Amino acid sequence: MELLNLAQLFVVLLSLTLTVIHFRLREKHLFHFVFAIFCASTAMYNAQKLTSNFWAPYDHLIGILGVFTASGYWLFARAFFRKSSPINRHHLIFVGLLSACLIFRHLVLFSEKVWLANSSWLSTLANILGEIVAILYPGMLILIFWEGYRVLHSATSIQRKIASIYLSSFVFCVVSVMIVGSTLPADFLAGAGRDWLSAFAFTVILTSTHGLIYFRQQVNPKEKVADSAVQEENLLASKIQLLIVTEKRFLEPKLRVGDIARELDVPEYLVRTIMLNHFNAKNFNHYINQFRVEYAKDLLSASDKRDWSVMVVGIESGFGSVAPFTRAFKEFTGLTPGQYRKQQLDS
Repeated sequence: MELLNLAQLFVVLLSLTLTVIHFRLREKHLFHFVFAIFCASTAMYNAQKLTSNFWAPYDHLIGILGVFTASGYWLFARAFFRKSSPINRHHLIFVGLLSACLIFRHLVLFSEKVWLANSSWLSTLANILGEIVAILYPGMLILIFWEGYRVLHSATSIQRKIASIYLSSFVFCVVSVMIVGSTLPADFLAGAGRDWLSAFAFTVILTSTHGLIYFRQQVNPKEKVADSAVQEENLLASKIQLLIVTEKRFLEPKLRVGDIARELDVPEYLVRTIMLNHFNAKNFNHYINQFRVEYAKDLLSASDKRDWSVMVVGIESGFGSVAPFTRAFKEFTGLTPGQYRKQQLDS
């Protein structure tokens, strides 16, 4: 058992070391932060196992800090493999539900061991919480597996290699602990066979995941550049939208892509790229005309502007003449301005 304690102590020290490493990185992604939380939780989980023989029942108070092992690794996997919206509110709610059950179970077990008398209801409550965890936990493991599996069919060769290593280490650990560990004889290694497998599995997960993070940063040095380019493009898209929509520059009849490019001090091709990638517009005029048409629809529907001719509405909406106004209006609504006004009046 002393060797097992040394193995568990090694896992605790390894986890704490990786926690410090990833928390102290100057330039860290979300997955660095989440992995550090997972490592810290792993350290506390193994610290509880380490102290259970000589510090009970207070080892359960340590266990409270170790409830983010499976759920923490799932959030890490989402942050590691997904680029957009990896962690949302409903993910945190699910993690919070599982963690709350584990925390309450530790508190109940602690209370049960402290209050030696009249504690039958505590045993029942501990069993109920254990059943809830038993239901949620396999689902968490499936989600962890899915995050790596989905990348195998829609990624580059490097990303597929990373996902393959991730899945291999995860499946190996799950199989060794949950399947092999459950089939071991009760007297194998003085009944500590599963604890040995658990310590070994945590070592594999910690080292392999840390290696994957390092490998990803080494083989894909352009990732930071790409992320920076995406951020700059998103910022430019916001500036364009602010200028055209919020400040209503679309109402200027002679507005051209060059005018926006000069005002923002960027090349014209960048503005055109934003039109395609961010606004799903065919071109600059298409993007401008959709706002002009929406503005014209409001004018045509306004009761106090019924005496305005179609030509006046078109000019007020930023069009130079009736013909382009009619063409654009029919493209976006399927109706001419006159037909639209009649439809609104009839309704």
